[in-house]
Amino acid sequence: MVSYTLGYGARYSFAVFFPVLLVDFHWPRDATAAILSMHLLTYGLTAPLAGYLVDRTGPRFTMILGASLLSLGLAVSGWADRLWHFYMAFGFLAGMGLCLMGAVPFTTVLKNWFERRRGLAFSLLFLGVGGGFIFYPAIAWLIQKFGWEKAFVIEGAMVAGCTIPLFLLIIRYHPSEKGLEKDGQKEEKEEAPPAMDTRRDPAVLREHSNDWTFPRAFGHIRFWLLALCTFCIWGVGEHILSAHHFAYAIDCGYSQMHASTVLSLFGIMRCLGALCGSISDRIGRELTITIGASLATSATGALILMMDGAQPWKFYYYAVVQGFAMGLYTPTIASSVADIIRGPKVGWIFGLIWFSFAMGGTVGPWLGGWLFEIHGNYRLAFFLAMAMNIVAVAAIWIAAPRKYR
Repeated sequence: MVSYTLGYGARYSFAVFFPVLLVDFHWPRDATAAILSMHLLTYGLTAPLAGYLVDRTGPRFTMILGASLLSLGLAVSGWADRLWHFYMAFGFLAGMGLCLMGAVPFTTVLKNWFERRRGLAFSLLFLGVGGGFIFYPAIAWLIQKFGWEKAFVIEGAMVAGCTIPLFLLIIRYHPSEKGLEKDGQKEEKEEAPPAMDTRRDPAVLREHSNDWTFPRAFGHIRFWLLALCTFCIWGVGEHILSAHHFAYAIDCGYSQMHASTVLSLFGIMRCLGALCGSISDRIGRELTITIGASLATSATGALILMMDGAQPWKFYYYAVVQGFAMGLYTPTIASSVADIIRGPKVGWIFGLIWFSFAMGGTVGPWLGGWLFEIHGNYRLAFFLAMAMNIVAVAAIWIAAPRKYR
């Protein structure tokens, strides 16, 4: 959780730096937002490499390398004064570093450790992403107190100083390295194997009888459905909002500190939503994701209606409901990926799923800025984010992780 808070908090803190960079450098909004797009593009291109390194060298080496690159990218951003400097520092270095220390290695490790309570495990892990948004006011204060340059450097030092010791001391690839068994494994050994249900989906039966491998993944329709789901809801939809909601609040008349304080509620509620995400172990992954996506759609609608600061309840509604919704569906999607993709060496495949998410995340920030430059507002961009939620829900119901649990 600490690693996720600092790592993904560093990514999403860009929303607080974004309006300051617009004022200082007078760059177009789409070109400036493309800094985050570059970050996510690099993240996605690195994801298969992260999976390969985890399979070959183990998670600790991969994560320590990632934390070092992320910290370096943040620190170098503090010295940037050209747009391409930010593309290379925050975009390339920080994007690669976060991928190597983030979701791909963590998903592989948690898959090895947890079976029966996998939804709860991922929910606790993704509490950290919500924690990253809670630091919005702290980042805004650092910028006001020391300037955005030193704020980047301080953030990089915090990431390196906290995460590298944690990776060295705590991370283990398999529970057997600690003399333990996977959660749920003992119960499975004690129970007699059930008879095969011939009425089940033949494709599911074939996938249960054979482990997934890198080349075979492309032949599974469920791989493409998982990729579509993550592309839409995690990628395009979520990053249109996370890249631009802070700047949108400033446009509506809120001060930087007021906007950062309200959006810190976004992080608190994302933590609460992540805790509630463990309900997917009981009611199913598809229903949990549907509830989360529906709440997110209503919250984005409230944001569209927030034309100024005259009705602050709309901003608060967005922060509370959108944060809770993201917290609810994010770990549930990760659990669905771990449910469906099975096998001892699946880091590469997890990397490809996160690559699809990152491609959506690459499009989202730039597209939101581009639509703003054309229309002078974010209305169409936010409507697009709502549409992405609907597509993602359809994809996860067809992928059917319920058939694997």
